[in-house]
Amino acid sequence: MQTVYINEPTQMHTHMRECISIEQMLTAREHYISEHTVMAVFTSQGQVGGPCRYMPATRRQNHQCRKETGLPGTLNEARKLATQHCEDQFRYDRWNCSIETRGKRNIFKKLYKETAFVHALTAAAMTHSIARACAEGRMTKCSCGPRKQNRADQDFQWGGCNDNLKHGKRVTRSFLELRGGDGDEVTEILRHDSEVGIEAVSTLMKDKCKCHGVSGSCSMKTCWKKMADFNATATLLRQKYNQAIRKAPNQRTMRQAPASRMKKPKQRRKQQQQQSKYTTLYYLETSPPFCAVTKDRQCLHPDNCANLCCGRGYVTRVFKQVEKCRCRFNNGRCCQLVCDFCQHYEDKYFCK
Repeated sequence: MQTVYINEPTQMHTHMRECISIEQMLTAREHYISEHTVMAVFTSQGQVGGPCRYMPATRRQNHQCRKETGLPGTLNEARKLATQHCEDQFRYDRWNCSIETRGKRNIFKKLYKETAFVHALTAAAMTHSIARACAEGRMTKCSCGPRKQNRADQDFQWGGCNDNLKHGKRVTRSFLELRGGDGDEVTEILRHDSEVGIEAVSTLMKDKCKCHGVSGSCSMKTCWKKMADFNATATLLRQKYNQAIRKAPNQRTMRQAPASRMKKPKQRRKQQQQQSKYTTLYYLETSPPFCAVTKDRQCLHPDNCANLCCGRGYVTRVFKQVEKCRCRFNNGRCCQLVCDFCQHYEDKYFCK
């Protein structure tokens, strides 16, 4: 019996240590995924399992995906939107939205200007996709955005279905944990950069109107709130990337407290909305040259090759293009078009 009493606590302590170790591992994994959510959204391809389906997620994020039908598919749409427009914006730059810098390094290891842009663009794409999915009825927890009250002095009536920007912002901030507690300097700046992306979507929100009346007389007009095409948002964020500011070490950003925690007079809240703090992208580290990822890339023209190819030179390849030309109506009669096929040759340039 004495042997049993000696071994039993030992086994129990071993079991407890194993449980604590597993719990620490799970907590560490949760923290890693949470800190790298943008990387997961931006780079994930194909289904990986779990409620969020297209990306590894924390328990809280999986609960969010499980609770809101339509969110996983919308997140996947946001990823495609972000990567497509990022590549379009940087097509002829050294960095073309590849996460790699050199070897096993990637842009998420440090806070480069490119890291800031990806965080802003991903948050913007999520906000845009969710707001649009709500209006189109593809998500269960939301519908059209809130509508303004009509006034007697208006020459139009509010109607139609607004893009639900409010819900898009709320879900994006929750999923990316933008309203969490204070973090380290890097976390704080990345939260700020993500808010810059969300703000970019907000600033481009416009009124879209439709005329009614006999023969298009527009005797009555109905208007609703609609987001701009995402290309406009990506272009605005590219401008902010060009104007991004590098912060000195330990120079912390001025974070804006969550609106839900701020009880301010109405006039002060209105002034705060008009003068948003989320207009500038910040980063900490000077960007690497990205020369390791430019081999075989296509240049726009020889002058562009001088920078893009990092001095390695380029090769010119000639491509034959065949296009329709000299189109005319058959026998001079309407509605039957006949065209010839013309060919020409085009030079294209590729980095060595």
